[in-house]
Amino acid sequence: MTFKLVYYSQQDAQWRNDILGFGDPGDTIGHVGCALTSVAMLVSGHGYIETPKSLNQKLRNVNGFVSAAIRWGSVSQVCPQVGFKSFIPCAGSAAPLAQIDASIAAGQPAIVQVDSSPAQGIQTHWVVLYARKGGDYLMLDPWPYQADVTKQTPLMPRYAQGKSLERAISHVILYECYTSGGDIVIPDGETVTPGAVHARVKSDVTWGLNIRSSVNTSSPSNILVVVPAGTILTLLETDGAAKVGAVNQWIRVREPGGREGFAAAWYLEKIPADGTVPSTETVPGAETETLASTPAAEPQKLIVRVKSSGAKVHKTASASSAVVSKEKSGARLVVVEKAGKALEKIGVAGKWLNVKGTNGRRGYVNGGLVKKG
Repeated sequence: MTFKLVYYSQQDAQWRNDILGFGDPGDTIGHVGCALTSVAMLVSGHGYIETPKSLNQKLRNVNGFVSAAIRWGSVSQVCPQVGFKSFIPCAGSAAPLAQIDASIAAGQPAIVQVDSSPAQGIQTHWVVLYARKGGDYLMLDPWPYQADVTKQTPLMPRYAQGKSLERAISHVILYECYTSGGDIVIPDGETVTPGAVHARVKSDVTWGLNIRSSVNTSSPSNILVVVPAGTILTLLETDGAAKVGAVNQWIRVREPGGREGFAAAWYLEKIPADGTVPSTETVPGAETETLASTPAAEPQKLIVRVKSSGAKVHKTASASSAVVSKEKSGARLVVVEKAGKALEKIGVAGKWLNVKGTNGRRGYVNGGLVKKG
């Protein structure tokens, strides 16, 4: 069965005044029913038609709410063919875009939490993602924003709140419908092809892999983004899988943040044959921060080791700036500036080294707190 777009608005007069779950009188579907309505669109798209009204009642019957909050796993009691797969909070980290992409590619849309307002904090709202569109996703939004499924509604223009795609999503819920699969047809006639081919950046590429707009390595000016070891890349060439691991070959890829470019094939490896795509995080803030880049052919990076007192990696070369990672004694940090300049700073208090922390984030460490590794 192919997933078909079904749209419901939580504001529909047929159910907007219904009390959500076991909530208080003010907890109506119209007011706080975005998660319920998103689930109704998801299961209905898989062919198990439930409106927000009918799903609300059926979930009540199986104790599928805590007050007005839905119990995600209870959906399988109402629709046994729709299995609950993953509950992934990511408000404080990069969203697992590779997992979302893999789910969509398998014909299984994702339900995600976004921020509905630019006000401080997260104003929780849930939507259904059903297709990747460059550096964005197309969504079914239960708030009456775009009810016509023949038109496309991208996520970022409405819910980015100035953040990157991987930080605009703060929670991911994945289901797997056992009777569904195949292409998801999107309104302009395109399809999301199942079984997308992926490759992984090798674990020993500790300095990060450059994704370039061209295969020219003579200048860093064409580097679009640097992705860390372990990142899952989507291959965009029909013969891309045959190139993985090949020396002097380049593959056009898409990284989890949605940027498309060329990666050196010899720094990639194939992922398991069963098609499992593990969760991957990109470097938070990589779209806006200036990252020290390494030419693709460079085989090594200078390593420093944190002394017994431990160390903090700061966002800028100042102890008063934000801390991007806290490193324990003995931690190995990759230096991401020129070795000649870096060597003069190692072991010298007050000199700041540009490094990559053990969490993959880049920043500056006081040279007096590290020694050559």
